[in-house]
Amino acid sequence: MRSDAVPPHNYVEQLSWLFFLKAFDESETRREEEAEFEGSDYRRLVDGDYRWSAWASKTNRPDEMIAFVDKELWPHLRGLRDGPVGERISRIFSTVKNHQTRGASFARVVAQVDKLHFSEKTDVDVLSEIYEKLLRDVASVAGYAGEFYTPRHIIAAMIQVAKPRLGDRVYDPCFGSGGFLWMSANEIRRTSGPLGLEQLDQFHKRTVYGRELGPLAYLNGTMGLLLHGVRQANLELINTLEAHTNNVSEKDRFSLILANPPYGGKLPQQVQTNFTVRSGATEILFVQHIMANLAKGGRAAVIVPEGVLFRGGPDAQVRKRLLEEFNVHTILSLPAGCFLPYTGVKANVLFFNREPDGRGTESIWYFELTNDGFELKQTRKPLAGSQVAEFLQKQASRTESDCSWVVKAGELKNFDLSARNPNRKDDFEHRPALELVQSMKVKQERISELLSEIEILLEEAPE
Repeated sequence: MRSDAVPPHNYVEQLSWLFFLKAFDESETRREEEAEFEGSDYRRLVDGDYRWSAWASKTNRPDEMIAFVDKELWPHLRGLRDGPVGERISRIFSTVKNHQTRGASFARVVAQVDKLHFSEKTDVDVLSEIYEKLLRDVASVAGYAGEFYTPRHIIAAMIQVAKPRLGDRVYDPCFGSGGFLWMSANEIRRTSGPLGLEQLDQFHKRTVYGRELGPLAYLNGTMGLLLHGVRQANLELINTLEAHTNNVSEKDRFSLILANPPYGGKLPQQVQTNFTVRSGATEILFVQHIMANLAKGGRAAVIVPEGVLFRGGPDAQVRKRLLEEFNVHTILSLPAGCFLPYTGVKANVLFFNREPDGRGTESIWYFELTNDGFELKQTRKPLAGSQVAEFLQKQASRTESDCSWVVKAGELKNFDLSARNPNRKDDFEHRPALELVQSMKVKQERISELLSEIEILLEEAPE
């Protein structure tokens, strides 16, 4: 791709749509074979000359192949309208592009992708490994792609606490690479046993819901779900915050919401009017969106940056509502550097329920995770001594220990939810250097945010 002058920030997009078409072709072949074995028919969604196996085999005629992709394949995929999967593919290829222009170099890339074989057990694992390596190798790509990638072991821990089950409506308002959704679907399958026709229909059509703003993230998330056998997920390519409303009917709410919302962004004043508590910070707006969309009896697990737990102003107002209207039962404090190489910002996982009787928070169980099984460096190499299993074991019974404690809601000052371990001296001598740097960075960002808000107020004030 370098020889074809493709900029590094387009590498991920170029390989993603190639991976998608290759994997989708194989999944259709598997379904075709299964149908034949059962004595039934299966009509391929992408068939004839448009199949990957048809045009990707013409690497010995590279100019002809790239001309076919640009002039025939792309219009065909954009024009698909056969059911939800066809419409989704149409939307994907209406937004992504073929960034290669030279037939010879394009053919070499296609030939390499064609060597990949995605079995049902390993397809997404292989894709994840390749995608992860690409993100780490191309620093300029990781800057934006990391916004929608959450480490799989963190997702797995959140899912084990939230316990997805058949009958849940699972929602991620910023689904990115789709990890929360397809891993929840896998967990539902694992715990439900054999599913009848009605249950299968519910699983495929009324279980998985998601929204995503970025076309590339939408592509990756869609691909992950398709490969994991969720063919009719309810996915929207839309700006969740712009579409937000506080008046959500109970029937349209979700019983399980899992998310790692993007943070550090700013939203225009006119969009903030959709929210009860206005703020330019996207992370606090996403928390409000999740609160508004959680059904009675529902559960939520949300990753938020450290500042959300202690900042004043809009953040404090939202925390007040969260504590009074929801049961915040668990807070998992993640180590700074847990999301490297994308960001070193320290984050926490908020677990809260919307109780059927409307009661709020009585007490919060905290767990301070200092070792998630990987080095807190850019390379994130595996490390012995992971505390994730200990967190899951202790969380079930809210056990107190050196790294876990309980705080009564009435003891919180100014609704501050910061994870301050009473069993550890909170001084500069014992705090990791990276944690100190990130703490200072969060405070600096808050100062900058406040100055921006003051600037806006001054600009809007009458002379």
